[in-house]
Amino acid sequence: MYLGCTDGCTYALAPDGTLLWTRRVGGQVTAPAAGDGLVYAGTDDGAVVAVDAATGDRRWRFEVRGGLQASPRVSEAVYVAGTDGRVTALHASDGSRLRTFRNASRGVCSLGVDDELLVLASLDGGAYAHDRTDGRERWRFDSSVAVGGAPALGDEGETAYLGTVDGGRVVAVSAVSGHVRWRAETGARIWASPTLADGTVVVGSGDGAVYAFDADDGREVWRVDTGARIWASPTVADGTVFVGNDAGDVYAIAREDGTVRWCYRAQGAVVAPAAVADATAYVADRGGVVYALSKDTA
Repeated sequence: MYLGCTDGCTYALAPDGTLLWTRRVGGQVTAPAAGDGLVYAGTDDGAVVAVDAATGDRRWRFEVRGGLQASPRVSEAVYVAGTDGRVTALHASDGSRLRTFRNASRGVCSLGVDDELLVLASLDGGAYAHDRTDGRERWRFDSSVAVGGAPALGDEGETAYLGTVDGGRVVAVSAVSGHVRWRAETGARIWASPTLADGTVVVGSGDGAVYAFDADDGREVWRVDTGARIWASPTVADGTVFVGNDAGDVYAIAREDGTVRWCYRAQGAVVAPAAVADATAYVADRGGVVYALSKDTA
């Protein structure tokens, strides 16, 4: 498991919690991305750093204009999006630049990628989809509305789902044209990407509730009030939704009907998504404590 922290370091932990290595990369570090034996992280002062996944030794470093809030994404190349709106594709092995293009809006805070598209969210306004090979804009969603999490792309490549900071809405748009297919309301701002699982769109809201909507028509299937603001995307694994909140409560919720399976209280606010591997859910709180919880019962 790899963590990026506000102390300027990236950490690697074994499944039993043993610290494997620490690498100082400088600045405030994004959540890392891993692929092909390397771990990639960005910093708020504009550095992209690749380190060896086994040892933490630095392999390469690349400087971009503007800071990085969005985590790098790895799909053959490494994609990074700066807060100045520039998006850069880098060779994964050596960090050399492949191409750069500019997004229509600055303030890029989240990035996603699939086989064809790069999707971006901007707190300055809008969500955007670009062709990942040439950077051409395919579509955009409402540049007057702040979006905090990159759109989640459906498995069939036909629909993208996003949450808005302004208005607290979940919106389904065509992944081809960007035309709106449906909208659904939550009670407050949505800061992270929705999660799509088994025909259900699951999202956490600033009102403290986890909402599940039907992916086809936006009908609300269930909601669970956790009692405190939710900052991160839910994680769905084996039919269970895992999500933490500002009070440090970590919930495991049945994806199908919203039944709360268990709740665990961490020492500090949980503002990052849970990671699930085998029978364990891993959660980090804002104070830097990492918890390994039984997936089935805390």
